[in-house]
Order: sequence, then C-alpha cells, then structure tokens
Amino acid sequence: MKIYQISGLGANEKVFKNLNLHPDFETVKIRWKIPEKNESLQHYTERMSETINPNENFVLMGVSFGGIIAKEMNRILQPDFNILISTIKDRSEMPAYMQLSALTGLHKIIPANFLTSDNFLSYTLFRKMYSGRLPDLKEIFEFRDHYYLKWSMDRIVNWHNDVEMKNFIHFHGTKDLVFPFSKIHEVVEINGGTHVMILTKAKQLSELINQQLEKL
Repeated sequence: MKIYQISGLGANEKVFKNLNLHPDFETVKIRWKIPEKNESLQHYTERMSETINPNENFVLMGVSFGGIIAKEMNRILQPDFNILISTIKDRSEMPAYMQLSALTGLHKIIPANFLTSDNFLSYTLFRKMYSGRLPDLKEIFEFRDHYYLKWSMDRIVNWHNDVEMKNFIHFHGTKDLVFPFSKIHEVVEINGGTHVMILTKAKQLSELINQQLEKL
C-alpha cells in the first residue's frame, strides 16, 4: 500500500527524512505546485491529487499545511487512512491569531521578500516559534515562490472544512506554537513536541505510526 506524503508550507520531502516506516508500505512524496492566479483551494487540491491513484488502497499523511490539504483531499478521494501531524482538522482548531488575520487581512501586508529571505530562514523567528535545536531550514524550505507563499497563507487563515473525517489519527505536540495544543481535539499527545516534531521526534512518531499501519 502507498502512503502519499504532503509536507508543510514551503517544505520539501526532506521533512519526512527521519521517519522509519513499515517496509510493507511505499512512500510517495507529493510536491507543492505553484498556484494558478486566484486559484481556489478546492481546485488546487484537485491538481495536487493528480499524483494519487484512487483505484488502489492508499494512506494520506499530511504535516501542517499538508494536513489541511489531506483533509481537503478527503472531499474527493477515499483514503483507507489519514495520518495527520502538527496540523488542524477544522476551523475550531485554528488559533485566534489566524482567525483574526482572516478578518483583518493582516497576513496580506507581510512583505513577500521577508518570507523568502535568508534572514527569515536563519532561525531568528523560527527559534521563537518552535524552540529547540533545528536542522538547516534552508535545505528543507525549498518552495519560496512569492505568490505561492502569499496564496498559501491566505488560504490557510480563510480555510473552512466541516466535512467529517473518518479513519484518521492526529499526532500533535504539546509545545506547538503555530497550532496550539490546547485547541486540538481527538489527538495523540506528543509531550514536548513542537511544530517541527516530525524532524525532532521522528523515532517516537515512527513507532506510533507503524502501530497504526500494522492494523491496516
């Protein structure tokens, strides 16, 4: 069975490099696409889904924004199982600052050059957000196209999806400052996990994920 993996905002497949998953499962990375002009999240998700063979049994694995995309894919696909990491399942789990940004448009005034600059990826902001020792972020955050980042931020803060998700497990860290743990429900708690725990707590996550995969 294939596991289709969707990384976080701007990140490439190296986000998953520390996971050690069950050998009976084949991992397939779904890379980010550049959005079309004014493209809806629904249409974008359809294009992202083109990699997936819906005639086979498969699992979706989404991290952060990739988890949101996985939830959207559940509108049009029927995965056997969903593995969500450091993400949200609906708007009730979205932090207040994102909901406020949706109302005020604050995210729209962030200069694109700031998001793509080496200074932004030089740990100053990321250390405040995630804490702990981080890998070389410039190696992982490959997708720094201005339009893609601005579009993604807007689609995240304005995201609405109340469709019930079945057959899922959600892993979330207690020290996640992007999507605070206190807002998350129906979740497996990862003590001390930050928003990038897929890199820093990969061993623990691998063990827990494999326990689920063995049941499929």
